[in-house]
Amino acid sequence: MVSAAGRIRGITHTAALIGLCIPLAGRAQAVAHAADVPAPEASRVELRTTKVLVWSDLNVAGFPPGVTMAVVHGDPAANRDYIIRLRLPAGYRFPVHWHPNSEHLTVLSGTFLLAMGNTSDESKLKSYGPGDFIYAPPRMSHFGGAKTPTEIQLNGNGPFAINLGVAPNTK
Repeated sequence: MVSAAGRIRGITHTAALIGLCIPLAGRAQAVAHAADVPAPEASRVELRTTKVLVWSDLNVAGFPPGVTMAVVHGDPAANRDYIIRLRLPAGYRFPVHWHPNSEHLTVLSGTFLLAMGNTSDESKLKSYGPGDFIYAPPRMSHFGGAKTPTEIQLNGNGPFAINLGVAPNTK
């Protein structure tokens, strides 16, 4: 059994340790925060529901009208990360084109059609449904469309650009 004097010594010792640690912890926290200061965009939490997305027509020379686009995150025109969503009507087809940067595509709804290649050939189109994922490397010529009303999400690093035709050789 610990005597009353022993308990007091223990409490005094604990209090002394806490008294020493608090200023050190404060300094360590200040140093950690100064060293780990994230970029402004990395420290900003973005929460939004689909109800607040602003949809507008996607107007790209050589593409038929009918596709709408909403920016979910970032600025596709800037040299940074972005997330956009596209809605394609049933039966829509887009021509052979390429992007200067890679894309990560997720089908959210509908049936998305896509094929890689330099010439549009309907027989090469493959169907992708909700939850399916496609990675397209930079400068990869592709074409496709939608079988049913379809919504896709594109994630990438900008600037986002759509270039009609076949991607030039990188060699």
